[in-house]
Amino acid sequence: MANKNILVLKNDRAGDFISSVRLISKLISQNKKLDIYLSEFNYDFKFLIPNCNHKKIGFNLNFIDKIKIFFDIFNNKYDEIFILAPKNYYFFLPVLFKKIKFYAIVINGKKRNRPIFFLRRYLYKTSIRYRNKINKHNIIQSNLSLIDDNNNLDSVQFKLEKINTDYFKHISKNYIYFQFKRKFFKDLNWGTKEFEKIINFFESKYEQVVFSADIEKSEYDLYFEKNYSFINFENKASYVEKNNKKTLYLKKVDPINLFHIIKNASKVIGPHGLITQISNLLNKKSVNLFNFEIKNIKDYHHQKISFSEWYSNMGIKFIFLNEDVKKSLKKIAKFV
Repeated sequence: MANKNILVLKNDRAGDFISSVRLISKLISQNKKLDIYLSEFNYDFKFLIPNCNHKKIGFNLNFIDKIKIFFDIFNNKYDEIFILAPKNYYFFLPVLFKKIKFYAIVINGKKRNRPIFFLRRYLYKTSIRYRNKINKHNIIQSNLSLIDDNNNLDSVQFKLEKINTDYFKHISKNYIYFQFKRKFFKDLNWGTKEFEKIINFFESKYEQVVFSADIEKSEYDLYFEKNYSFINFENKASYVEKNNKKTLYLKKVDPINLFHIIKNASKVIGPHGLITQISNLLNKKSVNLFNFEIKNIKDYHHQKISFSEWYSNMGIKFIFLNEDVKKSLKKIAKFV
């Protein structure tokens, strides 16, 4: 598969993009040219895959996006195209461009399949993701299987662009990174009191607690700035010291600095999503938090399918929380 012109279609969520970084990195190293389409949600993580041509389109493909992709394929001599974001439009492209080899992640769901089986006949090679039964291979292995390399799950060595990390002098060597998500707390009927109990618990276990919050503004922003020392990434990573030096708030942290923070953390804990996907990519020890209550065997089976799809790192733990913060902390205590 060496020395070919490759196009990758990956305009999906940031966490989904992270799960494809191993495959994309290998494609870049093995071929002479690679173009990739990213979305507004994952474009800022392009620093993880340098040495390729990054292009930006919408997560929800509009008419102009579709025309843009069509003429890009029409005008460029691509040897192979990888459909890593299973958009319905993409699966009609192999019908139109039969001389190009198309590789794709396809979905077998409970009620419908993507694409329909008729269109799969035009794909050169596929990897199936099941939403109706346990996956034998996680998503990273499925991606790599497209190039027959599904057993290589070593962490990727990143040559990150140099950034100013002077702010690390305010961070201890042994710290836990925690991601706060407003919706997660809201769903559990938690507020600032519960947040303080969680932070106090982490402070008893580690030299320092480092946390970040949602990019969107919320009623918690002023509370964090008032009660905790913080680094403001909107203002050249300036440091503001408060009475509590043992916990550090990262205000509006950008993707590349977030990556550095997670990479150097002793442990990572947060709601299932982007943060824990980055931990998985780096083979870091992490704890995934869920607020999904398992009430019966059907719920258990559904979550087991989800776990089988997404994770490769045995250092990753899963915890289901409930409204009782004390009981939730007892569960967390087993893994931190």
